[in-house]
Amino acid sequence: MSILAAGEKFPQAKLKDTDGKTVEFPAVFAQAPATVVFFYRGRW
Repeated sequence: MSILAAGEKFPQAKLKDTDGKTVEFPAVFAQAPATVVFFYRGRW
Protein backbone atom coordinates (compact mmCIF):
# COMPACT_ATOMS: atom_id res chain seq x y z
CA MET A 1 0.00 0.00 0.00
CA SER A 2 1.29 3.44 -0.82
CA ILE A 3 1.04 6.61 1.23
CA LEU A 4 -2.21 8.50 0.74
CA ALA A 5 -2.07 12.13 -0.33
CA ALA A 6 -4.16 14.76 1.45
CA GLY A 7 -7.78 14.42 0.40
CA GLU A 8 -7.49 10.84 -0.89
CA LYS A 9 -9.97 8.30 0.44
CA PHE A 10 -8.78 5.36 2.52
CA PRO A 11 -9.48 2.08 0.70
CA GLN A 12 -12.26 -0.22 1.91
CA ALA A 13 -10.82 -2.66 4.43
CA LYS A 14 -11.65 -4.74 7.50
CA LEU A 15 -9.05 -4.82 10.26
CA LYS A 16 -8.89 -5.95 13.88
CA ASP A 17 -8.46 -3.36 16.62
CA THR A 18 -6.41 -3.78 19.79
CA ASP A 19 -9.35 -5.57 21.44
CA GLY A 20 -9.62 -8.08 18.59
CA LYS A 21 -12.86 -6.60 17.25
CA THR A 22 -13.26 -6.23 13.48
CA VAL A 23 -13.61 -2.63 12.32
CA GLU A 24 -14.46 -1.45 8.83
CA PHE A 25 -12.97 1.51 7.03
CA PRO A 26 -14.11 4.16 6.18
CA ALA A 27 -16.87 3.72 8.81
CA VAL A 28 -14.32 4.31 11.57
CA PHE A 29 -13.44 7.70 10.06
CA ALA A 30 -17.06 8.83 10.36
CA GLN A 31 -16.79 8.52 14.17
CA ALA A 32 -13.97 11.01 14.66
CA PRO A 33 -12.77 14.21 12.99
CA ALA A 34 -9.22 12.85 12.80
CA THR A 35 -7.98 9.27 12.78
CA VAL A 36 -4.48 7.79 12.93
CA VAL A 37 -3.96 4.37 11.37
CA PHE A 38 -0.85 2.54 12.51
CA PHE A 39 0.17 -0.77 10.97
CA TYR A 40 2.46 -2.93 13.09
CA ARG A 41 3.94 -6.05 11.54
CA GLY A 42 5.58 -8.66 13.66
CA ARG A 43 6.43 -9.29 17.26
CA TRP A 44 9.76 -8.18 18.60
